[in-house]
Amino acid sequence: MNALLDGVRVVDMSRILAGPFAAQALAELGADVVKVEGPEGDPARQLGPFVGDRSLYFSSLNTGKRSVVLDLGVPAGRTVLDALLDRADIVIENFRPDAAERLGVGAGSLAARHPHLVVVSVPGYATTSAKADEPAYDLVVQAEAGIMAVTGEPGRPPVRAGVPLGDLAAGLWAAVAAVSGYVARLRSGSGRRIEVPLFDATLTMLSYVATSAAGTGEEPPPVGSGHHTQVPYGAYPTRDGWIAVAVIGEKFWPPLLDALGLGDEPVARLASNAVRRTHREAVDAAVAAALGGLTTAAASARLAAAGVPHAPVRSVLDALRSPYVVETGLVVDVAAAEGSYRRVRAPVADGLTLRPAPRLGEHTREVVAEVLDPDDPLRADFV
Repeated sequence: MNALLDGVRVVDMSRILAGPFAAQALAELGADVVKVEGPEGDPARQLGPFVGDRSLYFSSLNTGKRSVVLDLGVPAGRTVLDALLDRADIVIENFRPDAAERLGVGAGSLAARHPHLVVVSVPGYATTSAKADEPAYDLVVQAEAGIMAVTGEPGRPPVRAGVPLGDLAAGLWAAVAAVSGYVARLRSGSGRRIEVPLFDATLTMLSYVATSAAGTGEEPPPVGSGHHTQVPYGAYPTRDGWIAVAVIGEKFWPPLLDALGLGDEPVARLASNAVRRTHREAVDAAVAAALGGLTTAAASARLAAAGVPHAPVRSVLDALRSPYVVETGLVVDVAAAEGSYRRVRAPVADGLTLRPAPRLGEHTREVVAEVLDPDDPLRADFV
C-alpha cells in the first residue's frame, strides 16, 4: 500500500522547530520533502546534544527529508528555487517579513510566481496585525497565550510546559493546513496561501479552559497535575514513586473507594463530582494517604483490578522503554553512517522507513538534476 502522501512534493524553507516539525509530519505521511537551506544551514544543526557531529535536536525535526543548499541572495539560487517550486505542491516557510521581502520569497511573491502552490507560512503573529514584526518564541507565546498561567502548582511561580507546546501546536496546525490546502487545490486547481501564526496556534491549546473562562468570566487557576473540574484527578505519591489517577464523572468513584479501602471514610459520602469539587483538598488528601502506603506496582494492581484509569508517572527514558511503546514500535532506530539515532515515529507512520535527517546539502546535486533541464547551463554549478 502506498503512503498517504506518496507523490506529493513539499519544499521546506523553514528553520528551527515549528515549520520543520510540520514538514517532517508530511514526510512521515509519505511526502517527498526537500529542505532548502542557505549555505550556513538551519541553525538547529548547531543545537545539542550531539552523536558525533550529528545534532539530535535537528535530527528529531528533519528525519525523512532531503537537503538542498541554495544561496537565495544570488540569482542562480533563486532560479533553482523557482525550478524546484514549479515541480512542488506545498511549501512551508517561516521567514521574517523583512528577510522574505529582501530575498523575494515572501508568501505573496511565491504564490504570485507559482499559483499552483499551497504556501503555508508560520509567522510569530498574524502578518496583518500590529504585532507582525515582533519576534516570537515558544516561551514568549506560552506566557502571552495564558498557558503558563494554568501550568504548575497553586501558589507557585508560573511554569512553561515541559515541551515546546506552542511550536509543536503550530507545526501540527501547519501540517493540517498544508494537507487541507492540497485537497482544496485538487478540487479547484488553484493554490492557496495559508498562515498559521505561532501565537494563534498556541492559544488554541487552551481548548475547553478558554471556553470555560470566556463563558464564566472566572480566571482558571493552576491545578498542577489536577483537573479544573474533575476530582480526584492528578498525580499522587506512592511509597516508591508517583501514580496518576483519573476519576472522570461518577463511574469510577465507587471502584476507587473500594480499591483504596476508603469506603468507610467521610469522603465516601461525596458521591457526585460537583460535591467533590468543593471538597477537593479533603478528597485529594484521602486518596494521597491511601496511595502513600502502597508501592506504585501494588497501587497499579489494585486500580487495574477495579477498572480505574491510572498510570505510573514515568521518566522520559522509562516511557520510551515501556511495554506498550516496545510492542507498537513507536520508537524506531534510524541508521546513519555519521551517527545513528532513535526517535519517536508519528502515530500514522507505522511501517514507513524514513531516511536519516540529511547532512547539509547532501541532496543538492540529486535534486537540481531533477528540476533543471539537462541543457540548462546552471546545472554545471550544482551537479
